[in-house]
Amino acid sequence: MNNSNEKGSTSYVRGIKDNYIDQLHGDFQLISEMVLTQIKLASDLVLDNHNKETIPQLKRNEKIINSLDVTIKEKVINAIMLFTPRASDLRRLMAYHDMTISMERVGDLIENIAFALEEIDFSLVGFEKYKKPIDKMFVQTDKMLKNALFAFTGVNNEMAYDTILMDDKVDKLERKIERKLAEDFQNEVQSAKSLVNIMNLNSISYYLERIGDKAVDIAESAVYVIEGRDIRHTKESKKMNVEVKSREE
Repeated sequence: MNNSNEKGSTSYVRGIKDNYIDQLHGDFQLISEMVLTQIKLASDLVLDNHNKETIPQLKRNEKIINSLDVTIKEKVINAIMLFTPRASDLRRLMAYHDMTISMERVGDLIENIAFALEEIDFSLVGFEKYKKPIDKMFVQTDKMLKNALFAFTGVNNEMAYDTILMDDKVDKLERKIERKLAEDFQNEVQSAKSLVNIMNLNSISYYLERIGDKAVDIAESAVYVIEGRDIRHTKESKKMNVEVKSREE
């Protein structure tokens, strides 16, 4: 009789834990969807950076992202305290915590990008052509984030490693924009508006490169959950980038 009661009690607690983690997963999916929406909205500003509806919408979404960030981290702490999770569950909980930090940071970076895009005057001579490389960076970082998130939710370590490899392309695009700006405008006296454009384009490419880094962080968290290995700060990512460069050469 006592054994039956104990089994029933254990099943009840396990059911509560599973429901709690399901809710946590739902919150993380929501913050992920919000961040991906933010990237789309910000990328639309490359084509039309005078759209008066986009910036307020970005600001509203950012408030939701910040609220979810607090909620998810609190739920992770509560889950650890309440359920004394097993190793696999604990890895997943810590991954939610770390990835939420990354997603919130991506939200901040997107907000910075949107403000920078709003200040740019692409009609000035020599700046229209920068829309294409900036758009390429948006496409690449968006793909990296989607792949990293799918790697986690779909328990796919191959896609996680693919995301890490893709970071090299974003780095190259960022360096290309920086180098091109220096080449195009170094021998001319620039107007105040042109200088603002140059600084903002440099900032945007840097922010997008940082979003790529955050996608890598999420991919590494996915590897941690799937394989139980922490590959952060190891030589593994650098090794993979070297392999990509050698194949391209």
